[in-house]
This record gives sequence, structure tokens and C-alpha cells, in this order.
Amino acid sequence: MKKILINHLLEPGNKISGISNYLFYLLNALLEQKQYQFVLLTCWDEESLPAMLQNKGLEVITKPYIESMPKNILNQVFTVSKIIKKKNIDLEFNPDPVGCFIGKVPLISVTHDLYFDIAPKNYKFHHRLWWKIFFPLTLRRAKFNICVSNNTRNDLIKFYPSITDKTRVVQESACLNGPKVEKQRKNYGLFVANVSPNKGVKTLIKAMAHLKEQNVDCEIYHIGRDANGYFDLYANKLNVDVSPIKLGYLTDEELIERYCEAKFLAFPSLYEGFGLPVLEAQKFGLPVIASDIKVLNEVAGEGALFFDKDDATSFANHIKKMISDLSFFEKMSQLAINNASNFSWQKAASETNDIFNLALIMEKK
Repeated sequence: MKKILINHLLEPGNKISGISNYLFYLLNALLEQKQYQFVLLTCWDEESLPAMLQNKGLEVITKPYIESMPKNILNQVFTVSKIIKKKNIDLEFNPDPVGCFIGKVPLISVTHDLYFDIAPKNYKFHHRLWWKIFFPLTLRRAKFNICVSNNTRNDLIKFYPSITDKTRVVQESACLNGPKVEKQRKNYGLFVANVSPNKGVKTLIKAMAHLKEQNVDCEIYHIGRDANGYFDLYANKLNVDVSPIKLGYLTDEELIERYCEAKFLAFPSLYEGFGLPVLEAQKFGLPVIASDIKVLNEVAGEGALFFDKDDATSFANHIKKMISDLSFFEKMSQLAINNASNFSWQKAASETNDIFNLALIMEKK
């Protein structure tokens, strides 16, 4: 059986991140399909890995986390090459878009989004610099580059047209396991995000202000982090006294309960690579009210209502419809469940295995 090294060194140990979540769910499905042996090179302690990865034949090698990206990647050049030789690795899989850019075995890398290219002004100079240096180097080495959505693939080709033939799309699925909880639906919405400039907070605040002016009683709860105070910033700029109620981070069980109790997920993003909370919400029958951008149409499908990304009035009207018309909500709830069922980690794993297979076949020629 061929052996694949997973290079997970760019993600902090024992602390969940979006990319780690993606990898763990995908890896679980890959292990269940038993086509390859996997060696996980990670900063996580083996006993801290999710329970779903335990006792499935996964070999784990733990290394210290290096916070500096350039130091981390330069360290990978030496560390990864040694492990590839020692463990007789046939292929390297990098769930991050940047990583070890030198190697003797085929590399499959993953692009989740093109934030640094599409909205560079939102990021610090040194972060943009490392991206501009290391991302093209990783792309150049990769035999194939997996994009998590068709929209991300289109963005990648726009900025890096020379790698068009090496791109493949493998869509994600919901990163949330657990049964649907029987809860009485209540007239409130959720906003699930670590807040950043692309999350559409200004439109969200304006929509909440419209609802308040019309005496529509509908709270919106924020799940995640607002480290830079964007809610207060836009409320002050717009001179309005509205803001989501902050819940911070929730356990998976608590998040599922909220998805099963709320009436809608507010998702006014200006740009996304995929938008995982959309499928998480839909999986538990929660309809989505989303900005009308290509990637959210691709992911949310018929289980969502869409509004122009700057149209707060339309956003507010969709919210009123969702909380006031029970039969409409029930119809949208079923459409949400139907849409989420089109995505699965088993499908993603099968498509990823096909890419591994092709890369190894090409390497033999």
C-alpha cells in the first residue's frame, strides 16, 4: 500500500483552526476508505487529535510549532525531506496553500481562498509578502492543486493562469457531527464567523437597524470572535444602537442546539473561499440568508435567500419573511437539508483519492 505524508506543520498544535478542521474531517474519511497509509506530520500531540482519528492506523509524528511563517516553511524543507526518505513516502499532501516547496515526491496542495490577492489591503505587509513569496513556490512544485470550490478555482486561475491545468475542485462538507436536536424554533438569527473585513458586518448592522426602525423583534447572536471590534466600529459610523449579541465560541453540542433553535443564518459576506457555516446550518434545517455572490450560490443552493451584498433593506426584508411566515420557513428548512445532503466528506475523500492516484500514475511515466 502506498504511503502518503500529510504536512500539517503550518497549523498550531492542539488548537483547532479552519484548515485543521478541514483536514481532520477529510482525513477521517480517507482513513475509512483504506486506499493509502497515512503519516501525519503535525504540531498536535497524538492524544489531543479528534477521537474520530484514533485507532484507525494513522501514524503521527509530532514536531514543535514555529509561529513565524518563513522560519516554519524553511524548517519544513529539511524536516519533510528527512521524513520522506526515512518513511519511504510516495506522495506529500499539504492541506495548507503554502508549505514545503522543495521535494522529490509529488505534492498535492490545497487552496481554500485567495484573500491575499483579492483584498490585500486588509492584511499586514509582512503577511502579504510571505504569501507572494511562498504561495507561487508551492504552486510550482505541486503536481495538482485542490480548490475547495469552483469559485476559488476561478479566482486561482485569474491570478495564477499558468497553473490552470493543475487545478482540481473538491468541495468540502459540514464540519459538525451530531444528531439534530428537537428544539422549538425561536425568532432569532445566527451570525457565525470570526469577524474580518470580508464578513459584511456593515450590511448586517444596517439590516438590524432597519428591523429596529420597523419594530421587528429579532435578535441576532454572534458565534465566534470580533477581535478588532468591527460591530462597534460600524454601529458608531452608522450612528445606530444595534449590534449582535456576542456568544463567543460554543462547543459543537451548543452550536448544534443553536442551529436547531434559530430561524436563519445571516451570511452577508463580501468574499468567501467556501463558507462552511452555510452547510453546518443547513445540515440541521436552518435556512441561510446570504449575499448574492458566486461562491455562496454554489454552496448554499436552494436552501438560501439571497440579497445584493450592499442591499441592507433586502436583507432585512428576507429576515422578516423568514421569522413571520411559518410555512415559508418550513419549506426553506427542507430545502436547506436537501442542499446540505449534496455535500459529504466521503465524496470529498473519494475525489481526493482519485487525485492522489493520478499524481502517482503520472510520476511513474
